Amino acid sequence: MAIRRRTAAITACGLAVAAALTLSGWWFRGQPLDPVAWRDDTLVGTGIRLEMADHLVVRGTLTGLSRAEVVELLGEPPPTEYFRDWDLVYWLGPERGFISIDSEWLVIRFDESDRVAEYEIVRD
Repeated sequence: MAIRRRTAAITACGLAVAAALTLSGWWFRGQPLDPVAWRDDTLVGTGIRLEMADHLVVRGTLTGLSRAEVVELLGEPPPTEYFRDWDLVYWLGPERGFISIDSEWLVIRFDESDRVAEYEIVRD
């Protein structure tokens, strides 16, 4: 009897973990960075850069990278007047949602040793 309960509990836990992993993959639709697609400005309107930025932020990919490593990975961002208190600012495209009035941006701040200290996706 105890073995059956233990087997049932292990099976239930395994199913719960499998369901959680499946749902998290379905819920989070970010996609791994493709440097060629990231740098292709004609694809920005498709939302692909937003998806890649989501993936970068959620996975913590940029944390601790040097400025040179970030620029090698994402390219040098064009100058912008937006978010002047951040060190690097990348335009990701029109904001997600039914009515896209604003834009979304990946903003990056470096610490004293020129390593990524903080980054996030913001709207203007």
